[in-house]
Amino acid sequence: MKHIQLIILLLFCCWSNGQTNDQVFYSSFRPQGWNIHISKDNGQSFYPFTKNSSLDYDAKISPNGKWVVFTSERLGKPHLFIKHIEGDTLPRLLVKSNSMQDQIDFSPDGNWIAFVSSHEGNAEIYKLPFKPLDTLSVDNAINLTHNSAGDFRPRFSHDGQSIAFSSDRSHDIKPHKFLVFAMQRTGEIYTMSSNGQNVKRLTNSEGWDGSPNWSEDDSKIIFYSNKSESNGKPDLYQIDVDGENENIITPEGLNGAMSPLVINNERILLTNRDIKKNRFRILEINPITKTIDSSLSKSITMDMMNVDYHKSGIIVYHGGKELKETEGNKGDFFGDVLVKNHPASDRIENKDVALFGIRRSFASPPVPNDTKIVYSYNPARGFGDFVTPFLYPIILLPVLALIWFIVGIVRSIKKRREIKFWKHLIFSVLSVLLITIILILLYNWVGMFVLPMSTVKLYIGLILLVVLIALILMYKIYKKQKSANKPMASLYKLYSMMFLGYAIGLLYITLFVSSFLSSTTTFYMVDYNTNEVEKLFDFKADKDFNPQSCRIIDTKFTPDGSALQFSAGSFRGNPKAQGAVYTYHLKNETLEKITPLNANYGFADFSADNNTMVYRSGASGNMDIYIKENGTITNLTHSEAKENFPVISPDGNKIVYCSDSHGKNVKDIVKTMDIFLIERQDDGSWSAPKQMTSYSGQEGHPHFSPDGKWIIYSTEEFGINDEQPIVQSYIFAPQMYGEIVAIRISDKKKVRLTHNKWEEGAPLWIESKK
Repeated sequence: MKHIQLIILLLFCCWSNGQTNDQVFYSSFRPQGWNIHISKDNGQSFYPFTKNSSLDYDAKISPNGKWVVFTSERLGKPHLFIKHIEGDTLPRLLVKSNSMQDQIDFSPDGNWIAFVSSHEGNAEIYKLPFKPLDTLSVDNAINLTHNSAGDFRPRFSHDGQSIAFSSDRSHDIKPHKFLVFAMQRTGEIYTMSSNGQNVKRLTNSEGWDGSPNWSEDDSKIIFYSNKSESNGKPDLYQIDVDGENENIITPEGLNGAMSPLVINNERILLTNRDIKKNRFRILEINPITKTIDSSLSKSITMDMMNVDYHKSGIIVYHGGKELKETEGNKGDFFGDVLVKNHPASDRIENKDVALFGIRRSFASPPVPNDTKIVYSYNPARGFGDFVTPFLYPIILLPVLALIWFIVGIVRSIKKRREIKFWKHLIFSVLSVLLITIILILLYNWVGMFVLPMSTVKLYIGLILLVVLIALILMYKIYKKQKSANKPMASLYKLYSMMFLGYAIGLLYITLFVSSFLSSTTTFYMVDYNTNEVEKLFDFKADKDFNPQSCRIIDTKFTPDGSALQFSAGSFRGNPKAQGAVYTYHLKNETLEKITPLNANYGFADFSADNNTMVYRSGASGNMDIYIKENGTITNLTHSEAKENFPVISPDGNKIVYCSDSHGKNVKDIVKTMDIFLIERQDDGSWSAPKQMTSYSGQEGHPHFSPDGKWIIYSTEEFGINDEQPIVQSYIFAPQMYGEIVAIRISDKKKVRLTHNKWEEGAPLWIESKK
């Protein structure tokens, strides 16, 4: 009997190890390589306290100095782990949950912990008894805030009767200054009783006020704020607990201060970005004398964040070594393509899924049962980076204009008795004014308005025609004046020579303007298990494609895995801006443009049999969703709203997309997007759109499950999970809201898959084959 049980157990183990789960890949704007570091000699020396390929951060020392509790993503989601300060024991899970826990603080007596969790949806502040030898359940935690907004960074007062925290509850969400589709939040400082009662708002600003700390006598709150960031950096402030007498306490020229930790009235530790090295460091400030001590930062060469201190001389912080650009992940976020602790696991109904966060935007996940990821890389980051040698001769035009300007000035003096001096001055001014106008127009048409190169050539050609007419006119007048032996002949000769030089320059621009800027982007294929890198091909846009419009977006494999499909164009550009969908056939290494270039085409998707394609296009003057099947193209939406991100179900009978037709108008700058579904009817026609989501914020990047029964997408429905400046100062993530959610089409049941503070989006659900 025992032998039979053993055989059954072995068979079960073989089956469980051999089974494959569906995979969800998504872009994740997260850092890499954070561990907890500790000093036991008051900062004289540090050594690693944790060593794990996941992210470990936000460490806190228990009041008795025996334990360190920190946040770790080693199980996929951020959880609270605990480790004894002495010995080399492994960290142990402290709070069990299926959500996020972070930003812990201890009550002064060590009996309670307060922390931030997404246990009930959005970021709330919870409280649990601290039992270092037990594994606690978040289900037993007390929710202290009960607010639909985000609440962050709790801090107990020294008497344990109150908790200070930051929250974005008092301000409307506003668009990002530059990326208007990205929603931004504003935080204020609050206090409450340790039981969650008597909530009081202390600050009121349009900047972010965060990471509150109490003064020694609990009479003041010290916090950071970017309310006065004329230099783009936050400062430290203090305010009375009644909300009065707010004032700045950091000296001028500090270049930023965040995450303060009050040691006593004369010592505050803070996080600061070292501008010269572009890295974070821990500094100490005396708020009375406003003097800075940087000795702590000199003891270790790492990015250092969120320090904690114990009176026994123990110091902990989280950070990591500087990451280098590698072939496996050029540009974007340095390090490996994928986070180290992949894959995380979750469950959607009765199906297990493996979650992979790709530390890039718009990287292509693998086809089923493969581990190859494709990403694109263009080293150019600004207009100047695109410049090629063909642009350099244009420098001769302003040089020529300067020469004519000087000649006109000199001639106005030497010829003043023969020709009135102001006539040469007009020539001087006109020579500079003409070339200035030409160069400004060229910059606007190519770099700002991003016109097609054929249009740019047409416009430059028209200017050339005007200059040629002026040249012929000036030359005829010159010949006539010269034959009559009049003094003005010399001035008209100058005009003729000036217009001739400009005509030659304009002819050069007309012929070679398509070569002034480089649009070459390289595609790489990376095996995320072995980190082996293979260069696939260089993509150079069509000659009429303005290089400034040529950003690669929405890269993915076709359903059969035979080709790479991507869009080149403007994500939120004008409907008539340039954009096109391309397919790179992996077997014969050929590139095919599958849409025209005369409108903003992009974000294409194919059915499983590759016979039906959906895409977005501005061909009608509006951003609409189109379908192409059996050689016929049909506009499915015909709407004045902006539609985007269309995808089609594997069987070709459902289409889901995003639209702002019912979206919230945010400050008359941008409308938020919802997800809509249309289905094929029995007669082959398509149904009216059905709204699948109705949250007032942004939702996007939908994709079907392999069986077509679920839609997976990114959303800001759950708000943000940490103070915005803390995350954005380390890693550029304007869309702080990105969480991945699956919604069942039949009943709109939602399953949230990610819980963390990093921007995540563009999910793709891939069925693994056994």
